[in-house]
Amino acid sequence: MNATAEPTSCLEFVSPIAVRNKLSALGIPDAIFVKAAQRAFVEKANFVIFDPVGADGTDAWRYAVREVRQQLDREGFRLDDPNNLPLSVCDSRQINVTVSSGDQMTGVFGHPKLPKSKNIKGAMFLAAIDRNLDQDDLFPDSLPENIVKFGQTLSYPTWVFLVRITEEEIFAEFSLPSSMDAAGHIDGWSERILIEVPLPDEARNIADDLDSDAIDIVPKIINRD
Repeated sequence: MNATAEPTSCLEFVSPIAVRNKLSALGIPDAIFVKAAQRAFVEKANFVIFDPVGADGTDAWRYAVREVRQQLDREGFRLDDPNNLPLSVCDSRQINVTVSSGDQMTGVFGHPKLPKSKNIKGAMFLAAIDRNLDQDDLFPDSLPENIVKFGQTLSYPTWVFLVRITEEEIFAEFSLPSSMDAAGHIDGWSERILIEVPLPDEARNIADDLDSDAIDIVPKIINRD
C-alpha cells in the first residue's frame, strides 16, 4: 500500500462558478454541505460546561454526518458503514461520501500546506485511499480479511466533506484524499472543492435552530489572509 506516500499535486476549485460546476458534475448540490456545516456550527455552539470534555467536537461531527447522509438519501444515495466508516454511496454515480473534522488548513487555498484530518483514520480509510489511487493489488493481499469483504463498496472513489468550526467562522471543503501520514491522518488530496459557508443567523436562539428544518443565514466575508 502506498497510502502513506508523498501527497501528489492537488487541483483546487475555489471560485463559486468552478465549485458549482464541479459539484454539479458529481451530482451533489452545494446546499447539502452548507446546511451540514451550519448544523455543526450550531451544535458546537450549544456546548455548555456541564457537557463531557470534547462533546462539542463530537456533536459537531455527528450532526454534520447526519445532515449530509439525510440529504444525500434524498438524492438517491444509500447508507453503508463498512468497519464503522459512515458512508453515503451512490451506485449510479459511483461515488462514496463521508465526513471528517479538519485541521487549521481546512478551507484554505493557495497555501503550500494542505489540510489534514483532525482525527486519525483506520484501515478502512487506507483501503478507500488506495481505491482512490487505483491500486490494482489492494484487495488480494494487502488488507485484513474483515476489510476485504467490503471491496464492492470501496470500488468507488471516496470523497470527504472536511469541516472546521471556530467560535466565529466555518471552514469547509469537499475533497478527494490521496494519502495518509504515518500517524493515520489524511494529509494529501488530489482534488479540493472549497465551499464558502455563511454563519447561521446569530440573532436566533440556538434551540430554535435545532428544532427547525431550515436555518436562516446572513452572508459573511471571510478573510483568509
